Amino acid sequence: MKKLILISTITVAFLAGCAMNNPYASNGVDNAIANAQAKYNKAHSQMVAWKNTKKVLEKAKKLAKSNPKKAIALANEAAYEAQTALDQSAEFEKTWRAEVPK
Repeated sequence: MKKLILISTITVAFLAGCAMNNPYASNGVDNAIANAQAKYNKAHSQMVAWKNTKKVLEKAKKLAKSNPKKAIALANEAAYEAQTALDQSAEFEKTWRAEVPK
């Protein structure tokens, strides 16, 4: 009986740990979308956001409940695009003076 209780406890603990690490769980989608939204807002505030990023982010929000795996992928794509826009702007700020004819 003690072995059965021990095995049951270990199994429940293992399954609970797996559920917490599931990237497709509700908060995984929420975290991915929140991260993408924050990066998009930063890029938008600096007026360097790409046109496609907002569309991808909105699509991710729509799919959050019906298809969380796709929603996470889209949110990650939007976050990548927003970060790339920020990086592109920062690089341009460093190098634009060299491109001006003298």
